[in-house]
Parts: sequence; structure tokens; C-alpha cells
Amino acid sequence: MMIKRLFRYAFSVAAISSLFTVSAAAQTRIHVLDVGQGLSVLVESQGHYMLYDGGDRDKSSYVVSYLKQEDISSLDYVIASHYDSDHLNGVVGALNVFPVDQVLSPDYTTDTRVYNSFCSLIETKQIPQKQPAVGTSYVLGDAVFQILSPSGTDYSDVNNYSVAIRITDGDKSFLITGDAEAVSEAEMCRTGLELESDVYIVGHHGSGSSSTWELLQNVTPEYAIVSCGTGNSYGHPHIETMEKLQAMDIRLFRTDKQGTVVASTDGISITWNLSPCNDYTPGDPADKPASAQSSSVSSSTASSQSVSVSTEYILNTSTRKIHYPDCKSVKQMSEKNKKSTTESRDSLISKGYTPCGNCKP
Repeated sequence: MMIKRLFRYAFSVAAISSLFTVSAAAQTRIHVLDVGQGLSVLVESQGHYMLYDGGDRDKSSYVVSYLKQEDISSLDYVIASHYDSDHLNGVVGALNVFPVDQVLSPDYTTDTRVYNSFCSLIETKQIPQKQPAVGTSYVLGDAVFQILSPSGTDYSDVNNYSVAIRITDGDKSFLITGDAEAVSEAEMCRTGLELESDVYIVGHHGSGSSSTWELLQNVTPEYAIVSCGTGNSYGHPHIETMEKLQAMDIRLFRTDKQGTVVASTDGISITWNLSPCNDYTPGDPADKPASAQSSSVSSSTASSQSVSVSTEYILNTSTRKIHYPDCKSVKQMSEKNKKSTTESRDSLISKGYTPCGNCKP
């Protein structure tokens, strides 16, 4: 009898100890949902939830279903990074279904149907909305997220209004930058705020106009996640970004290759629902690394074809936009404002040029 009592006592102590261990190791999970050519990230920590973007219209019901499957009944925060349809439509879907404590969004307006629906829902449901200031921090369960952008108020490309955040739980951190491009990335690097992160959700679906060397060298992530659609018309992810991630030996996940990616952390380590694919191929199969292009040129014609390894851009010196030569905007451009160049995209962006929103160079 005494032995049985001792056994029960030992079992009870072990059970209580186990409960305290689970509590101490409470997890934060970052779900990068497979919404095709778009972005939607669910962040959960200790029964508190945030939705960052929601993908496009065709994925809105999927995002809502995913949240329901996670037994989510309400959201602490919804962040609309900016108002492009491939980020905002699913946000509208979530606002329709779930009670929301607060909406965070950038301070600009547009005249699209989805933006009008977004504003109407916030007004009808009387959801508190804020344009968060850079440096502001918010608590979400065990996690904290800090606002990193936008710093400016007058961008020529609305992608740069994207609300970027850095999420931390213990020693682990995650960076989400929406569609922020080089101009906004440079501003983030100048804020003096901490950018170094273990996981980087790659800006603008892996576009070559985002993920500059400056940002990547400040973030130095161990892992990167690209959210983009299979065979998308933009060629995302672009070869320039893939080459940078590979050169930095960053382990890569891709929603177009692997579906939804989930990272879980106890503040000490990160576990994943799948292994990195480490597939650095660009979205456009016609894109080849510069080295491969060079080697394909025969020695007898290399000198005459050396220009072919560089990309030609057309600049509008008035609007400070970068275009591909076949962009429809180039045909409408005044000759006095037109300039041809083979200078690199990063170099042009550093001089104040921004990529065209139509041809997306």
C-alpha cells in the first residue's frame, strides 16, 4: 500500500511539473498561408491572434476557413500592409466573419472597390483603426511586434506604404515587409531599429525591386519564406532575389512549391511543419544567372554580344520610373524624358528611381 501511495505521489508531481513545463514553453506560431500570388500570414501566441494581409479574392474563403480550422473566434489585430488587391481582399473576408479588436493600416487612400469595402466594414462594425507610427510595439500573447515602416508620407509607388513588422518571442524573431521596395527598405535601415531576424518573409513575393543587399545584410536571416503563385505572370520570385538568398546561404521555403509554411517557436528554437525546399529557381524559367548567360555566348561572338548579358531598362527622367523597353508606358513617354540604360536595378533604385507598377521590372 505504501509503495502504491508513493507511486501515485510521484506521478502527481511529474504531472504538475509537466504542466509547468508546457506553460513555460508556450509557443508562437507563424503561418504563411498558401494564397497563390498574394500574401497572408497568421500569427498566434497564447490564444491571441493577428492576421497580416489576406491574399486575393479567390483565396478569401480559404483564409477564413483556415482561421476557423485553427479554432479562431476573434482576432486581436488585423494588419492591412497596403491596399493592393492580392493583400487586401482576404482581409475584407476576415473582417466580415471575425470580431476584430484593432486594424492597423497605412495612411493613404485609393479608389478601388476592395478598398471601399474595407473602409465601409471598419466604419459599420466600428472597429478601431490606427496608422501605426514607426517604432511602436504591440503585445500579442507571448510575442511582441514592432512597426518598422512606412516612414514616409509621399511615395510614388504605393508598395512603399507597406506596414512592415518584426515579431519577437524570446530570442527568436520574424520579419514581414509586405510589398515594401528598395526606398522603404533603405528607410528601415536608417531608423536604427533592430532588423536582425531569424526568419524573413521575403518582400513583394521575391520581386527584384525588394530584398536589397542593404536590407538582407541588416537582417541576416537563417530562413526565408517566399509567398507567390505557381506560374504567376510576374515571374516572381525574380532571379536577382533568389541569387542573393542563395549567396547568403539562407534556407528557403516557398508556398508555390510547398504550400502553407508554419514556423513554431518557444523563444529558444524554431521548428517547422516541413523541410526547406532550397529551390532558388526564378518564377520565370527563361531567367538565367548572369554567369550562365555569359557561358552560353560562344567565344567567337562574345565581344559583339557582350551587352546581351545585361538587362536594358528605359527610364522616365521626369517621373523617375524604371520600365522594360516593351512596357506600354514607354510608347507614351516624351522623348525628352526617355533614357535607355543597362545599369542594374538596385543601382537605379539607390538613385531614387522606382520600378513601374505595370511592367514590374
